[in-house]
Amino acid sequence: MQYLLYIAMLWIALVAVPLKAQQLQLLVGVEKPPYIKRATQTGYELELLRTVVKRMGFDSQFIHVPNGRLLDLFSEGQADMVSLQRGFPPGFYATLPYISYQNILIVRQDLVKELVKLNDLAGLRVMAFQNARQFLPPEYAEAIRNTSSYLEVVEQHQLPALLLKNRVDVLVMDRNIFWHYYRQTAPKDHSLKVLSFFQPNHYHMLARTPEVAERFNKALMEVKQSELFSQLQLKYFAELNQ
Repeated sequence: MQYLLYIAMLWIALVAVPLKAQQLQLLVGVEKPPYIKRATQTGYELELLRTVVKRMGFDSQFIHVPNGRLLDLFSEGQADMVSLQRGFPPGFYATLPYISYQNILIVRQDLVKELVKLNDLAGLRVMAFQNARQFLPPEYAEAIRNTSSYLEVVEQHQLPALLLKNRVDVLVMDRNIFWHYYRQTAPKDHSLKVLSFFQPNHYHMLARTPEVAERFNKALMEVKQSELFSQLQLKYFAELNQ
């Protein structure tokens, strides 16, 4: 009788303890505010992905690697999903787009030369994000051949300051990354202006099975229809642009 009572009490105790959610590993990029803040595991992209994965019924584990290594490591068998993809490699399953990047040109308002087309970059000093030539249209790669100087950089936090100090004429950056650093560098400055020459780039996740991709899509649509989706954009971008 005592044995049966012990078994019953043990079963009740096990049922009362909530089961720990299964973990989903995601390959994501490295430090890139306001999208990824690695030290605090915050940022728009990480919080959005964490929220979507939680709606799928999983806990998320982020594995940070440079963007150029994301697909390579995923192809080698690491992680359950990989972020920031534009292609559709065979053997993997693409989700719906979950994030968009809008690249822009930034110049000083007192720049003598007016930029109305990409070819107007000729003779100017241009600095851009790493691999800009790969992500932007062929017209951009052709235009920068005639610049007086051109440099692509990994660390973008100093770019607004360089433009303000007239050490460069044109910046090429994602809109949200630019505003993040510009507000930090010179919060009261209004001497820079934004020019739009490019269409937004939309990125999806890749999964190893169609079931995981479908569950991600369902959870993503639920998040996008919730108030949290707007709140995340306002929190990190101060505007709605996704």
